[in-house]
Amino acid sequence: MTNRKVVVSMTGASGAGYGLELVRAIRSIECNVHLTVIYNDTSLSILKSETGEELSTLKEIADEIVPNSRLDHPIASGSNGFDDLIICPCSTSTAGKIHSGISDNLTTRCASVALKERRDLIMVIRETPLPTPVLKAIYELSSWGAIIMPASPPFYNLGSDSIKDLQRGFAGRILDLVGLKNELVPRYVPQ
Repeated sequence: MTNRKVVVSMTGASGAGYGLELVRAIRSIECNVHLTVIYNDTSLSILKSETGEELSTLKEIADEIVPNSRLDHPIASGSNGFDDLIICPCSTSTAGKIHSGISDNLTTRCASVALKERRDLIMVIRETPLPTPVLKAIYELSSWGAIIMPASPPFYNLGSDSIKDLQRGFAGRILDLVGLKNELVPRYVPQ
């Protein structure tokens, strides 16, 4: 029996490796999770150019892979619950749509469900610098219960200088936020 339903949406923002390492991290820990990954053509193109991986990699890891255009998918309804929605990476366009209540794709609809049902919503914003309208939007989303987590991993206690290690450690921090215990996070130890 599955105890938890986690949805990871990879939007069309740079930083696809964060999403890929998050999906891998969820699978690497001892937990009973049904993992759904939402993707679009742009996110797959970025995944390929930044990591060399393709949709087939996500299909091997996740329980379910769903195109972002599938507004008729059961997770689009509050009555077909998921526990956690993690948008990783989250484009500023997606953040703006969620803030404005625009539910024109599966990701923005699931975010609307998460906000109205008070479910975990973590948005890994991948943009720098952040324009003022986006800062205002993510401030308000935070006040409504979303967790805004800019893609800025910590650099303490790293065993190597690998980008994947940074992304894996960041994925561990996300798992901490949704209550999934893991050993992926380099824990801060004062020197």
